[in-house]
Amino acid sequence: MLDITLKNIQVNLPDKSKLFHVDHLHIPFGEHVLVKGKSGQGKTTLLHLIAGLLKPDQGELKIGSESLINLNDNQLCQMRREKIGVIFQKLNLLDHLTVKENVLLSSQNVGSVLDDVGLAQCADTRCSVLSLGEQQRVAVARILAQKLDIILADEPTSSLDEENTQFVINALKKKAAGKTLVVVSHDDRLTPYFDRVLQFSEVIR
Repeated sequence: MLDITLKNIQVNLPDKSKLFHVDHLHIPFGEHVLVKGKSGQGKTTLLHLIAGLLKPDQGELKIGSESLINLNDNQLCQMRREKIGVIFQKLNLLDHLTVKENVLLSSQNVGSVLDDVGLAQCADTRCSVLSLGEQQRVAVARILAQKLDIILADEPTSSLDEENTQFVINALKKKAAGKTLVVVSHDDRLTPYFDRVLQFSEVIR
């Protein structure tokens, strides 16, 4: 099983001073976890560690039995392609492509994901003319179209109103049924949707 385990993890700033330290964090496979905290504490960094986009300065980080510390860049890229999807705060959409074309870049199986995030009517619209909230939903749809064991999301509802927040979170939870979902956010509206809610300030020291 692809449990997420962090032990004695430390991340330093460029000047070598400590950003944060995690003594122990265990997320069993299939759990849906919300990590809440203020901006600037390091929530995005934590998500990037779990995705293998960043290596800690010390400690042990495992996905299942695989130590991410020991994998090279190609192996980490393969793991992300096959197992881990990341919804970034910076959306990384191609503005000149349509909504559907952006989703097709990550998967040929678009299916009902645009319906799930309330964007079916925008399938042939270029992303450059969408609102920020609509672009955020495209980024979510792009991950939902893939078959992944772990979904990581960085502030996926920060630009969404109440109705579209429900669209996105329900779609994420539907896609992640039986899989792992980790969301980092400062959005208090998300709390009722999650099995487990962690305060980031309690995870780190």
